[in-house]
Amino acid sequence: MDIFQQWLILRIQEHFGAGRDPMQNAISFDSIAAMLEPLFEREDALFDEDEVKSHLDMLVELGYLLKTEDKYFLTFRAMVYSQAAPSLAQIAQDEFAQFVRAHWWKAVGVIILLVIVTTVVTVNIIVQ
Repeated sequence: MDIFQQWLILRIQEHFGAGRDPMQNAISFDSIAAMLEPLFEREDALFDEDEVKSHLDMLVELGYLLKTEDKYFLTFRAMVYSQAAPSLAQIAQDEFAQFVRAHWWKAVGVIILLVIVTTVVTVNIIVQ
């Protein structure tokens, strides 16, 4: 699943995944397009219906959506993914922050080394 498809399934779940049984909510392509078009317009991006449909078809193949006739339905896999994605993002962010705290001195050392090397090279160029 590419990044756009990840974003798309999260937006679909956010907009259409409410109610007593969200997996029973029938979602038309027109309603998905109505949700996406303002976002594309705000970013001055071209909204290509065929491309969006191909991404939706890929989400169907991957098991995140179910398609019957011209309606899409969220699957259990999509519901689990949409609930887990923010948690996983927070875990990754926390791990990165912990890594930075543990190794900040290495980054500072590399920056100082780059400044020294740049200074030495500059001085050699000027002297010659």
